[in-house]
Parts: sequence; C-alpha cells; structure tokens
Amino acid sequence: MTKLRITCCSPAYWKVTFDNPPLNLIDPDVLHELKELINQFEAAANNELKVVVFDSANPEFYLAHVDILRGGGRGPTDVGPTGLRILPDFIQRLSRLPIITIASIRGRTRGIGAEFVEGLDMRFGSREKMVLGQPEVGAALIPGAGGTEYLPLLVGRARALEIIAGSEDYDAETAERYGWINRAIPDAELDDFVDRFARRIASFEKKALTEAKRLVNRSSRLPDDARLVAASDTFLRMLTWPETQSRIAKILERGFQKPGDFELRLGYHLGIE
Repeated sequence: MTKLRITCCSPAYWKVTFDNPPLNLIDPDVLHELKELINQFEAAANNELKVVVFDSANPEFYLAHVDILRGGGRGPTDVGPTGLRILPDFIQRLSRLPIITIASIRGRTRGIGAEFVEGLDMRFGSREKMVLGQPEVGAALIPGAGGTEYLPLLVGRARALEIIAGSEDYDAETAERYGWINRAIPDAELDDFVDRFARRIASFEKKALTEAKRLVNRSSRLPDDARLVAASDTFLRMLTWPETQSRIAKILERGFQKPGDFELRLGYHLGIE
C-alpha cells in the first residue's frame, strides 16, 4: 500500500495512517487500498486483533473530502459484498467485526472523510487542530457515504440537519458538545492519550470485547445496507444535475482541491458567492 501505512503495534493493536498528500483526499487509489484493508481485517478478526486506530500523516488534513476530479465518488464502480460502494462497504463490514475502531483526528475532516470517522466506533479530536464538516449541500450535493445515516445517531436529528444543511466547519469543542466526537483532547496530548487507550483495550479479553460491541451495535440500531445504498445512489444522481455541475465548477475555480485558504476555510468560503 502507498496511501495507507499499517503499523502493527502488537498482534492485538494495529494503527492505520492516511498519507495521500497534499490534502489527504479520498481518491480511487485510497479506495482501492481500503478494499484490500478490510479483507486483511476480516482475516485477522478471529485471531488476536482487538483494536485499530486510524490517524493521519498530515497535521492540517486528516481526510479533506472526496477527490471530485478523479471520479467524484463514482469510482471505483465495483461494490463490495454488502452491495455498497467501496467506502460505505468498508465502514459497514468494519462495524460488524469484533474489532474496536478509533479515529484520532488532527486536521480537517470533511465530507466523505467525516462520514468515515462517523462510521467508526469512537472518535477523539485535537482541541486546537481538528475541524469537522459535512459541506456537500454547499456544493449542491448530499452526504453520499453514510453521513445522513450515521450522523443523526451521534448528534440527533436537529443537529444533524444543522450540520448538513449549514455546510459549516465545526471545531473540536463544539463537536464534543454535540456528541460528534467522544472527546476533544489538547493537541500535545492526543497521540499519547489515544495510544494508551488503545493499548488498554488491547490488554482485555477478546471475547468480552466482542460481546460488548455486538450488544452495543444491537442497541444502537446501526443503519442497514439498503438505506446506505439509497443515499449513495442519490449522491451519484445529483452529480449529474446541471446546478450541481455549475456549483462544483465555481468552487473549483475558487481553489477547491488546491492547497490554500479555500480548503483551509472551506466552510467559510462555501457561504460566500
């Protein structure tokens, strides 16, 4: 793999680091590697693996958003065993495995990147450097990889609509207050905190962790595959709308998907014509 770095901290604890400069976009290459990664997780799930932490090599961008210029979510066109496209297939399959998953978020995490962390079991963010956002409506789209399904489970209906319809950026303290993340941690302490917590989980009995996750999943009523397929199909259909194509062209001209202030303050700039 060239976009994901896998570190085996121990047989029970793995770390996956996103490294796709300059913006850590989710492009077809990243999707292909996630497809391979979920196969590795499924092979290891019945062995010693208990916990996986996902972090980023880029302190400014954890996962910026989908690469709209390399398919815009339309590729790869193949689907996984769930019938879902690659990222929601990855999240759904991972949610059902007897593995605890944790996002350690430093930098901007928007769109499909936010949907990725919403589908994990836990989220911890840098108080000073984490930014979360679902900016799709600002680009005449909707979240198409699970945001409309996972986000209301975390923050409730009203706040999910605020986040999605407003297309603004949210800092870590607000995200913590809303329940979007578990905790906002001082940036200097984030890595050590998540590492200690992951190692603590890895020290526990796998059977107990497996039953704990299974029962919490049952109580949480995680979204079924059919609802995620419907959201994904809506996203792809909206990509063909003339008004969507026009708005995407405008934000590309203004600096979308290029290093600079537009990407750094995307939520702000989407609200300015």
